Amino acid sequence: MNKKALIEKMSGVLSAVNRVLPKDPKKIVFYSNMGFRDNVKAVYDELISRDCRGYRIICAVSDWEDFRKRPHPDNVEFVSLTGGVRHFFTGKYFFYSFGKYPVKPSRKQMVVNLWHGSPLKTIGNYNDDKDENFFTYVLAASDFFVPIMQKAFGCRPEQVKVCGHPRNDAMFRGENALAKLGLDGGWDKLILWMPTFRQSEFLGVSDAAKTEGTGLPILTDKADMERVNGLLREKNALLLAKIHPAQDLDAIDRTAYSNIRIVTNGQMQETACSLYALLGQADGLITDYSSVYFDYLLLDRPIGFTVDDLEEYMKNRGFVVDDPRTLMPGPLLRTPEDFRGFLTDLLEGRDPYGEERLRVKKLTNQYDDGKDSARALALAGLELPAREKEETL
Repeated sequence: MNKKALIEKMSGVLSAVNRVLPKDPKKIVFYSNMGFRDNVKAVYDELISRDCRGYRIICAVSDWEDFRKRPHPDNVEFVSLTGGVRHFFTGKYFFYSFGKYPVKPSRKQMVVNLWHGSPLKTIGNYNDDKDENFFTYVLAASDFFVPIMQKAFGCRPEQVKVCGHPRNDAMFRGENALAKLGLDGGWDKLILWMPTFRQSEFLGVSDAAKTEGTGLPILTDKADMERVNGLLREKNALLLAKIHPAQDLDAIDRTAYSNIRIVTNGQMQETACSLYALLGQADGLITDYSSVYFDYLLLDRPIGFTVDDLEEYMKNRGFVVDDPRTLMPGPLLRTPEDFRGFLTDLLEGRDPYGEERLRVKKLTNQYDDGKDSARALALAGLELPAREKEETL
């Protein structure tokens, strides 16, 4: 029996066991094997800001040892991923975003796959034909993504629910995320650069061959970085490169420049800095194939797309649409000169892509009210009193 067949057999046995076990209607479980962050953390934050004292809340997350040392409500417990297994089998509510227990939910459970963004890159069954349907519902940001999520996860259309992405709520709260990172230096403009990952040992992926030099797209050598830094210095602007959590950091040149800084997922977690609060502060975004730009469209601010390896990326990874450029409402940056040109336009107030951003925003985002987390809880059927105060741990 090969590995895939063995996993499927074990999953079937565990699913059968799960169907007959009783469920605690007052137990809520959160799961993430890539850190307590993103949509899972957003829904958790929404939950504990309400009167949830009658519930037992279990967080089975990869960085559980760190979070259990931080202040948290008495009814919250942080456990390892292995320790979370028994809670999955005995809890009624289960939310996950990264990773999962490959066990089918019982009819007595509510399992919500929050996922982690609207896909532009291929995911799930776009890449590998296997069972990905281990949930009651999976979230989507708009009707446009319903058939895409249905295909990716091999589920029925009615399992895909348009609620928005809970992590987006933080963009509307006005939090000073730069201050948490120790970078609140009176900048006139903040541009966030978020390249997707090119190399990941953890995921066994090398999406593109460009790993030499700086390890970043477009600005592949230090001379390019210096020229951009000079432009930013003239305009008192900060370019903050947020490295994808799946990216191998050894491939990144982390030289410190006066107006270009690199921040990792580890730094974000150590400082309790929300990526989406940081997006809320940013005056512009530079990315490539990361789903983050679909979220950033909610703010209607300039976006530049680094696509110097588009053809190579399509071959090695692929997209959920035939031509991703039809969903990219901003300049396509292929050279260091293009990169500097976009920055110059942004810093000098030129923005020729407003109408195109609005078109793509309407297609890819149904909600822009900062209440996606509340919709996720309502979808799960958690009847909780209205928010009393802000509380984020």
